[in-house]
Amino acid sequence: MAPAPPAPDDLPFAVVLWLGEEMPAAQRRAAQARFAAALVASLGDAQLVLPTYRAYLRIVAAQGTGSAEGIDAEQLPDDQRHVFENWRIAEHDALTAVFGPHRQMGEALYELQDVHTS
Repeated sequence: MAPAPPAPDDLPFAVVLWLGEEMPAAQRRAAQARFAAALVASLGDAQLVLPTYRAYLRIVAAQGTGSAEGIDAEQLPDDQRHVFENWRIAEHDALTAVFGPHRQMGEALYELQDVHTS
């Protein structure tokens, strides 16, 4: 049996979701906790989430496409492709954890913050 995901207060990062609709604070916290838990489960360790996210953002910025959708992962160097693809899978899992499998693109924007510097 897999270990229980860490409690949100034990994570080295915080999730901020900007949702298309207003929701009660408790529901927002629960959605952010599901998002965080899915990232941790997908990447395998809470300590990998923030560095992978930051590396992914650097890859997207360096490609100059303005979004991940414009990037051909096959054209990336192997190390960048590995980070890019792993983050895309983790992001998909996290968004699915919040919105379900039939979510619409653009339903939510998110940001991850380092809890040690925020």
